[in-house]
Amino acid sequence: MITNEKQYKSTRAQIARFEEDLAALDVIGQPQLPPVLLKAQRDALTSQLEELREEADLYDRLRAGQVTSFLADSLAELPDILIQARIARGLSQRELGDYLGLKEQQVQRYEAERYRTASLDRLVEVSDALGVQITKRAELIGDPGMGSLDPEAWQVFPIAEMFKRGWFEDFAGSLAEARKAAPQLIPAFLRGAYGLSAAPALHRKSVRASGQVHEAVITAWEARVRRLAERDAPRERFEPSRIDDAWIAGLVALTLLPDGPARAVDYLRSIGIALVVEKHLPSTLLDGAALATLDGYVIVALTLRYDRLDNFWFTLFHEIGHLKRHIGQGYASIFDDTEAPAGSDIEAEADLFAQEALLPTDKWALGVSRFTRTEQAVRTDAKRFGVGPAIIAGRVRREAHDYTLLRDLVGNGEVRRQFEK
Repeated sequence: MITNEKQYKSTRAQIARFEEDLAALDVIGQPQLPPVLLKAQRDALTSQLEELREEADLYDRLRAGQVTSFLADSLAELPDILIQARIARGLSQRELGDYLGLKEQQVQRYEAERYRTASLDRLVEVSDALGVQITKRAELIGDPGMGSLDPEAWQVFPIAEMFKRGWFEDFAGSLAEARKAAPQLIPAFLRGAYGLSAAPALHRKSVRASGQVHEAVITAWEARVRRLAERDAPRERFEPSRIDDAWIAGLVALTLLPDGPARAVDYLRSIGIALVVEKHLPSTLLDGAALATLDGYVIVALTLRYDRLDNFWFTLFHEIGHLKRHIGQGYASIFDDTEAPAGSDIEAEADLFAQEALLPTDKWALGVSRFTRTEQAVRTDAKRFGVGPAIIAGRVRREAHDYTLLRDLVGNGEVRRQFEK
């Protein structure tokens, strides 16, 4: 099985060579061979070529997100499925190692040896990170936060990652002990987050994603976000009408300030919006979420998956668009991978809201940087339109579909540090 880009390129090169060798067998002027030997050579090359093509085609399908089911019927199937799931999730061997606290070389060895040297705990940890399950995946029945959690459903939650991040706050045992206590820890964790915050009648979710949706992982992340918001909840009651033109203009003005993201916390709080930052969990590609509560306030949660100013502001305004138009009007939770296709009317509306709030189309039509794409043009347009340069640069990059442009203007590394405390 192909496990990385280097192997993929090598396989494609082998395919090309085998195709040439196979074609050469039929070229006139080749030394005459007995028909039996000629057929044996052709059959051998054809067989090898088919195997290589199957491996390369599988790698292509995994990278394209065409393979979305990763269930192992037995432990014997698990190693290959773990490798396939990593590729389909868009994770390199180095990135998976970062999630697990391992060096890239260790992940490479595990995969080269098909995890033969990995302990059972390690296999479970990798499976948790990639959302892979052995035998039929347990399903969540009803709304887990409302106390109707299937007793077996804890098995699909990312226990190791939740333990590592300290989410089981009153638990003092080891990871192994947490796994054993998971049937009690997970329901308690969810009840603590959802019990007072989620309205059963409104608890309809929408998930915008570019791959398989891992319900349990998203549920765990949502529960954590709700817990954090509740600790310092806004006192103001949120009403969608409070997101008006004047309020939007004030938020856009913050894009001009170096500490604008940090200042946005209090600005949102002033109209009943709690802004929470919580890193996404492995096997999800979340950028943000908009959530309702029963306590009068609402929540915008961001993962800062990309630590850039342009991404922060676009995602923030996207979620605010959901708060104004969708949350409380049929939805209590909306989750977003902003790189995924919109896929629904509500996502297209939120995208348009963010775009027009940050830089209206009529203004952008006058932008010099639409065509010149230079730093000077971006700074000139930013000054003319009253927004931060990162907003202009991000718009240019998105419309050009070229994320190598204007790297020095999108605010790389300037967001997460503002929320580290």
